[in-house]
Amino acid sequence: MVAVLHADDKKKLPTFYLKPGQVTDLQSFKLVTARDNCENWAVAAGLEAMLQKEGVALNQNFWVMRISGNEICAPDLPSIEAVSKAVNGEFVLGDGPHVRLELRYTPNAPANTDALIAGLKQQQLSLLLLRGHAYYLTGATYDEYINRDGSRLFMVTELRLADTFAKQPAVTFQKGRDNMEDIGGTLSVSVSPAT
Repeated sequence: MVAVLHADDKKKLPTFYLKPGQVTDLQSFKLVTARDNCENWAVAAGLEAMLQKEGVALNQNFWVMRISGNEICAPDLPSIEAVSKAVNGEFVLGDGPHVRLELRYTPNAPANTDALIAGLKQQQLSLLLLRGHAYYLTGATYDEYINRDGSRLFMVTELRLADTFAKQPAVTFQKGRDNMEDIGGTLSVSVSPAT
């Protein structure tokens, strides 16, 4: 049997190839847990872990002092303005180099899923703010759509999260099951040499 395609039939063919259920995860990172089960300590622990990976040794006590003014226990996440003010700037690392830190905050659920997937594939550590708490973003499951022209589109179906509080179970956020409005945003820190 021979099938003949007419010009009109080509318009009906799919313009993409679907690769469902793709997975990317961080590989064996030492995740820092908060000294106290308080939201300002959770963010501070996340900052310590993200910077530790970049060779910047500034511990969570340092960050809590910069964010909160002293080592208090805050029940709510610190404001993004307070965290930005604490992080953005130049720092001297002991008797070593000077570095410039910049907080990168994206409000709400990640709209740029390409950047989220790329960050995980490049083993970049970030925090996801979910229901008023900071979690490490440790992995994602996604469907990959590849267009005929080679461009790609990623649709995230699940995010895997590790708690910044000690001895807490991992959490998954699933598209369709969980509410996207519960995501307060994502945080990461860029490190560059100070000029």
